[in-house]
Amino acid sequence: MDRRDVHRSVGRRAGVTAVRHLGAPGPRAQPERLVADRRGEPAQRVSDLGQRGRPVSPPSPGRARGEAGQTLVELMAVVLLFSIVMVVLFEALSSMTTAVTGTERRLVNLDEARTLMAVATKDVRTATRLQAGTSPFVLADANEVIFYANLNNPNSGPKKVRIFVDTDAQLIEEVYTPDVGSVAPNYTYSGAPTRRFVGRYVDNAETQPIFRYFDGSDPQQELLPTPLSAGNRLAVHSVRITLAIRKQSTFPVAPTTVVNEVRLPNVDYQEVTG
Repeated sequence: MDRRDVHRSVGRRAGVTAVRHLGAPGPRAQPERLVADRRGEPAQRVSDLGQRGRPVSPPSPGRARGEAGQTLVELMAVVLLFSIVMVVLFEALSSMTTAVTGTERRLVNLDEARTLMAVATKDVRTATRLQAGTSPFVLADANEVIFYANLNNPNSGPKKVRIFVDTDAQLIEEVYTPDVGSVAPNYTYSGAPTRRFVGRYVDNAETQPIFRYFDGSDPQQELLPTPLSAGNRLAVHSVRITLAIRKQSTFPVAPTTVVNEVRLPNVDYQEVTG
């Protein structure tokens, strides 16, 4: 088949009558010669015609990029960035939860500490002597104190009060009422005490005593060792109370510590004369 037959065949496939390019006659004509139909439509190169002689459009750059997809490196980069964002969000959420929970636990500890401190300081402040030349304290130890107190006793003598921490980390107060028939200054306290639960979660360390005792000098001096001797009990003019409160939980919150120093007005009022 010669070149003219090829042109006729291509033209028939395209639905037009092909005409040989007049500008490139002869056997040396290029394969990509122009063809035109008799209706005068624009010329097309033979190489631009498809298998059936139809024009072939060049591929769209956008469509080519879309068909290319993502490379493995790009996919790994996206996964890495997503992981970093998720870690940051998780850390922020965890920090916020920790802060809220910690604040809640500290408030619980603080409320409990205030309750315990209010009761302990109020009762210790009422400590009084049975008579001049004696101490209001029967026992003055680091975590336990027993003393005589003008506590709700309008028609009887001073009550004997014991404040201590039990084995369950609870602050307990026991109050003894004077025996009927006993008179000042020889009051006796043989009856069972009235036991009062003051508060819980006491968490003082061994090196952090609940009660510390000071004399009336200026500057004041701490009286040691505890339990105090009879002479040191007589010299007590103020008591410093320290309570470390921590509700037991799996959440790591440090104890809330409150400190208050109580003067003993009844001791100052009844000066030792002996």
